[in-house]
Amino acid sequence: MEARSLESLVLKHFDFLSQDYGFEYDKSLNCYFKDRLKIEVQHENGELNLTFLTNDKSIKFTDLMSQVLQKKFTYPEYFSSWVLSMGDVDSRLAYDAKLIKEHTQELFAI
Repeated sequence: MEARSLESLVLKHFDFLSQDYGFEYDKSLNCYFKDRLKIEVQHENGELNLTFLTNDKSIKFTDLMSQVLQKKFTYPEYFSSWVLSMGDVDSRLAYDAKLIKEHTQELFAI
C-alpha cells in the first residue's frame, strides 16, 4: 500500500472546512484558516497535534473538546497514545474530523 503524506490525509479529512465553511488551506503550514481562526495539524515524534489558533490564544484540540463536552476529553482506548504510522494518522484525523463536524458551532465560537 502506498504511504500517504500528512498533507493528503489532512485534505482528505478536513476539506469539508473549505467546502462547507469557506476556510482556505495553507499547504506550507498544513492548516486551514478563515478570519481569525486557524486550525493547524502537526505530526512529529509520534505525536499528532490538532491546534485551534486565534489572534490571542492557541488551544489544543483535546483541551477544546474538554471545554465543549464539559468533561475531560480522552481518545477511545483503541487509539494508541503514539501515532506512528500513516494508518494511525489517517484513523485519528478521521475521528477528529467527525468530532469537528458534530461540534462545529461550539468549536468555531472560540
